[in-house]
Amino acid sequence: MKFAIIAFATLMLFSCKKMTLDSLAFPSETVDSYLFEGFADGEIEIPASYNLTAADRTLIEFMSTDAETGDQYKLYGVYIGNIATIATDTVILYLHGQSKHMDYYWSRATLLANVGGKLNYGVFMIDYRGYGMSEGKSTEQGLYEDADAAINWLIAHGATQNKTIYYGFSLGAIPTIDRAAYRTDFKPNRIIIESPLASVQNLVDNSTLMNVNADFVTDLSFENSEKIKLITCPLLWIHGKEDSYVDIQNGELIFANYGGTNKTAYRVDGSDHAEVPVKMGYTTYVANVLNYIRN
Repeated sequence: MKFAIIAFATLMLFSCKKMTLDSLAFPSETVDSYLFEGFADGEIEIPASYNLTAADRTLIEFMSTDAETGDQYKLYGVYIGNIATIATDTVILYLHGQSKHMDYYWSRATLLANVGGKLNYGVFMIDYRGYGMSEGKSTEQGLYEDADAAINWLIAHGATQNKTIYYGFSLGAIPTIDRAAYRTDFKPNRIIIESPLASVQNLVDNSTLMNVNADFVTDLSFENSEKIKLITCPLLWIHGKEDSYVDIQNGELIFANYGGTNKTAYRVDGSDHAEVPVKMGYTTYVANVLNYIRN
């Protein structure tokens, strides 16, 4: 990832002190209000046939608690579908990528809301602390606590383990894997990870020409390739072969370390980090996700 290369170069050139990458890892963008389908500059532009309306979504407010300090932060999410039928519906918890907010990733959530037909599955997307309208400042531990808060909201509205799927894109793969590995009271039916990072140590190993322990550079760890060993529910991994931000080698390591037996991979030709649905083709992408969920 580019931020690590820049941070490491800065560390070597200008400082003898340990440098934390938290601020570089979480460059969150705030908004005063959400536009969703009215937002004109999303990450990907989807065909009009997939579009949703304001009647298809509900803006959600919920609280996330810092386990160390007890501080609470108001987070925002959006539920696509009928909240009243969560108890009987299959629901996808979508944890989005780095730096931007739910408006920016709305087109991605919209695609998921079209898997199997429009509004066939419920989709719950959230903004982490410091993202969009959510309060607080994002940290690694905060990601896990915010994901927990989203899971708790789903549980409170009737969600069941056997009908809940976690989907993490890029940064979102970090809390997806962590909660699937360590949260024991609510195990997802299956998980999907797109363009995931293996670990910060793996990042440092592949971004420098010298042998440096990640602890020298950062307090972050993101041990996805180790945590995945604890997960046995079905796994779908999707990664672009030309990913210049998180090299596909990261995903390969996670996929190889997966602790279960039911795993599926799509390595997408010609795709950079954020281009998987585009390069795979929207129709194919939606069909592949549906096939994975149903089989």
